[in-house]
Amino acid sequence: MDIVVLCALATAVSFAVADLLIRAGLQHTHAFIGSVLSQGAQLGFFFVLAPVLGFDFPPLGPDYLWVMAGGVGQPALFSIFFMIGISKIGVSRAASIKGISPLFAAALAILFLGERPAWFHLAGVLLVVAGVALVSSGRTEGRWRRADALWPVLAALAGAAGAICWRRGLPGFPNPLAAVVVALGTAFPVVAAFAYLYRHGRPVGDIRRALPPFLLCGAVAGAAHIFFAIALQRGEIYRVVPLVQVSPIFTVILALILLRRAEFITWRVPSGALLIVAGAVLVTLKPTG
Repeated sequence: MDIVVLCALATAVSFAVADLLIRAGLQHTHAFIGSVLSQGAQLGFFFVLAPVLGFDFPPLGPDYLWVMAGGVGQPALFSIFFMIGISKIGVSRAASIKGISPLFAAALAILFLGERPAWFHLAGVLLVVAGVALVSSGRTEGRWRRADALWPVLAALAGAAGAICWRRGLPGFPNPLAAVVVALGTAFPVVAAFAYLYRHGRPVGDIRRALPPFLLCGAVAGAAHIFFAIALQRGEIYRVVPLVQVSPIFTVILALILLRRAEFITWRVPSGALLIVAGAVLVTLKPTG
């Protein structure tokens, strides 16, 4: 197992742990406030490590605008929609449905980058649709509404749009970690603006109890970005992306162990997660011919 595989899997596991920490923090505050705490913690994490990692920023140019646009989509809007989804339908379902992001990314690549799908891409689409249907089916028992499943779908769409912008801007950043800092610096005021608009006259919950899991989430998610950057530097995208997309499987496993009673997790959730991940892997494969 080489360094690329190890770093990609470390990215997936780190994001899964971050999902569980988000769920813990959202027990005490709203998704908008949680997004501010999480993004602020990630930004602080990178600034603390700046003297060690040494971010080399390129001269100002159009690449900055692409990375900033990417930061608005992922992590800013992605974070907001995903956290709302977790608060509405639970982390296991939200993480599984969020796994359809490569489907949207492939569709956007077809529209804007002129890519053409192969037969296994279409098969992946069918698996993703079947997985989402399975995760969203069954009894809700008043705990969640099927309409709330749209929130992680919106998160997946925001993440896919952000990924397209990231792909356009990253070639201008010799050090990808510098691009991460630019994206996080753009994301923070976006989520802060949403939180400010939401805050008028509304309670924000118990921030002191929400702060520890979100601070830890920021460190874990920051580490995930470092692992991801190393994997992309040393390996091919078609190897890295499918491995990172197994993150929902780790999230569901952790939720089954820690949250089964709290989230009413049935066999449909892990089964649907497997279908979504399998479909996502097929969608991200490149034709050999």
